[in-house]
Amino acid sequence: MKRYGIGLLLLLASAWAAGGLDLAVGRNMALGGYSGALGFYLEGQPLAARGRLLFGERGGLMGGLDLLYRPWGRRLLEPYAGAGAATMIARLPSEGGFVMDVGSESYAVVTLGLAFNLGQARPYAEFSYNYGAAPYARAGLGMVWRW
Repeated sequence: MKRYGIGLLLLLASAWAAGGLDLAVGRNMALGGYSGALGFYLEGQPLAARGRLLFGERGGLMGGLDLLYRPWGRRLLEPYAGAGAATMIARLPSEGGFVMDVGSESYAVVTLGLAFNLGQARPYAEFSYNYGAAPYARAGLGMVWRW
């Protein structure tokens, strides 16, 4: 029980320290499925970082960390490139219910995107390619709300 308390404390501390909340939807270009993402965004210049939980990606729940390079800083249109890693946490089998499947699939992720700086809101469009056992491409739209 103590481990869960420490994990919850780390989650709350990272949420407080984060630069914003990241919400996104995407489409798996190879399999045709849709996915959603919820995460935290740490603002920095020229590097930013984000951690996300991806729902529906590869038929389950994945966790990912990305490091984003933003070459021109705060402009209205802001291109970025990123690299990161993602791993499977749980699967949703056809019978129903989540099955813990930690680390069964891992991917290296390369991302290209374009963000629009509109004050507190930062909508973005991105394309990512996931290298791993079953490589696939993903196109997505999202929004970062800064606080």
